[in-house]
Amino acid sequence: MSRLDAEIVILGAGIAGLTLARVLHDAGHQVLVVAERLGEASTVPVALLNPVRGKRGRVAPEAEEALQALWDFYPRFTEVHRGILRPVPEEDRADWQEKLYRRDIPHGWTEEGLHLENAGWLETINLLPRLAQGLRLEYRKIASLTGKSLYTEDGAEISAECLIYAGGASGAHLVGLGGRFTPGSVLITRERFEGAKSYGVYVAGNSLGGSYLPHLPTYSPHQTQDSEVEWLLSGAKKLLGYRPEVVSSWAGVRYRLDQNYLREIPAGWALTGFGSAAFFYAPLYALRLLERLG
Repeated sequence: MSRLDAEIVILGAGIAGLTLARVLHDAGHQVLVVAERLGEASTVPVALLNPVRGKRGRVAPEAEEALQALWDFYPRFTEVHRGILRPVPEEDRADWQEKLYRRDIPHGWTEEGLHLENAGWLETINLLPRLAQGLRLEYRKIASLTGKSLYTEDGAEISAECLIYAGGASGAHLVGLGGRFTPGSVLITRERFEGAKSYGVYVAGNSLGGSYLPHLPTYSPHQTQDSEVEWLLSGAKKLLGYRPEVVSSWAGVRYRLDQNYLREIPAGWALTGFGSAAFFYAPLYALRLLERLG
């Protein structure tokens, strides 16, 4: 059996794992990232960096800190497009404004709705490889985890002084954290949307996304269903006034732990469970874990 050792082993090369690896590496830590591949659910074509969530206008916890951290981090690696328009119905605007009251989130109201000035969106295709550049990375599938040692399907043992699980849905069983698994799809459109709009569904870049499928108690791979396509296109008709032409689709499964994103586990730490907010929170929580590691 071959053996690898490292100060810090990060299991998972999605946006949480790679952001954390980049932050720790740049701070001088010796980091090894282990993953079957780059991405999983983090390969979603477009990620919204959105502090005001859903159709009820819930302001994300720690939104101000998360926005500061992500604007300090992502523009070093990729273009980040600033601004998201939320076409809130007139009858709901007072309630949304009340939720934003005394929150330090730059915004303004237009005839179309709420414009979130320092929200944004990015395309992920180049981001993950750029984050991985220069990192020590092993592409291996993990068969089991015992203490601070990972055992791979090809017979290797990987040991760490500190092990951090930063994987998503497909590997969550390794650390037994529970949580919810949410399948979903994004449609790739022929039309490119330079400005992001989000209410029920969202458009940005060449993507039309949103989610209405129920949470599942265990992980199962997802494929785009005809009912999803129809739901997304119907949502686009309400958002845009027409149904955009679709050229392909993306499908994945998000993993959610209901805001308990950073927790101690016997081997070290788990940094996971962000659901659809992974790109929004990853830089902030990477910095927090860096502080805890000293």
